Amino acid sequence: MMFLCGCQVHSDKIGTAPYNEEFSKAQEIIIIPANTSSIIQKLTKEEEISHFIEILDIEHWELKTLPKGTELMGTFEFSQKETIKFGERAANRELYSVCKICCYKEIPYITLEMAGCEMTFEVPNTTMEYLTEYFVLK
Repeated sequence: MMFLCGCQVHSDKIGTAPYNEEFSKAQEIIIIPANTSSIIQKLTKEEEISHFIEILDIEHWELKTLPKGTELMGTFEFSQKETIKFGERAANRELYSVCKICCYKEIPYITLEMAGCEMTFEVPNTTMEYLTEYFVLK
């Protein structure tokens, strides 16, 4: 029996369709600063989530190695409701985590955790500025 794992990527450019598809399924995005488990914000409206995904600018992410000494700024956790099973009502579905995006201080890098894999990307500066705004004390 042979198993293949798709977690290793050998190119700096990636196909973004799978990520866009997973992100677009999100029904909630929670924002958690580093060194705490306290949620500082939740995005639950469809238009908020769509805007967030659009700003991620996924098609311009480049696979990179996370530089040593980076400091975590915070995490965005994407959740969606379970699929309705036979005999269940829509109200009985619970949210479960689909993926996480970890952001770092002072560098335009993120780590995507999805389906048991972790991949680090350099993201556009405009994307990083947008993500950073969620963690700035107002």
